[in-house]
Amino acid sequence: MKIITTLIGCATLMLCSCSPYYYAPNKGNIPNMREKNDVRIDAGFSVGLVSAGADLQFAYAPIDHLGVMVNGAFSKTQNYSKNNDTESQYLEAGLGYFTKFEDNRKWLFEVYGGGGKGNYSIWYNDYQTSKIDMNKYFIQPSLSYTHLYKNLEFGIASKFSGVNYDLKSFTVVDDMYHSNVRRIQNLVNRPMLLFWEPTFRFSGGFKNMKAYVSYTPSVDILQTGTDREVVNVSMGLRFTLNASRKKQILNR
Repeated sequence: MKIITTLIGCATLMLCSCSPYYYAPNKGNIPNMREKNDVRIDAGFSVGLVSAGADLQFAYAPIDHLGVMVNGAFSKTQNYSKNNDTESQYLEAGLGYFTKFEDNRKWLFEVYGGGGKGNYSIWYNDYQTSKIDMNKYFIQPSLSYTHLYKNLEFGIASKFSGVNYDLKSFTVVDDMYHSNVRRIQNLVNRPMLLFWEPTFRFSGGFKNMKAYVSYTPSVDILQTGTDREVVNVSMGLRFTLNASRKKQILNR
């Protein structure tokens, strides 16, 4: 209940103040890979309370129990002007471990860790802007359930992210924007922001292609009051493949 109250409070402040945002969570990637040469590709659109964008994610298992992932995200403020507008791009990579439960092979445990880089371009008006680079580090354990015969998947993840910023440019000079100056100073001077970003994901469809819906709220663990997007709701397609399947069929 406290988490829900915090999210609603952050959203209300953002919507009422019309402030730009300086952080947006990307969709949590729960690959649900089960054997060597498994491939997962997710592509979809995402929306939050103040932003909208897209997510593209890839995962591959070069050997049993070892997975690699690469995730990309784009987001932009949901408005039609350049006042208090934010645009961001982000790319991350991770390495992880996965294993099926011995007593119930439908369940899978995964844990990934990695990092990424992104950038945020903020327009306070047509003439005053700022650009900041973001560094992000994360660890993400998850559980997945697969109903093989009905082609249904459900996953839940608990992602912890550490974020810091570097200022690239800042052209705000009017005194009326002193609050934006303070926001930027607080961001770049803070050693690390910490976020908890659980993901709840469901997908269903065909053996090699499924539709998915994903919900990822973002909780500011240190309660810094940073202006940010507080949720990522994503819908799209998942492609479930195995790179060695064709070879296995040919060898039969």
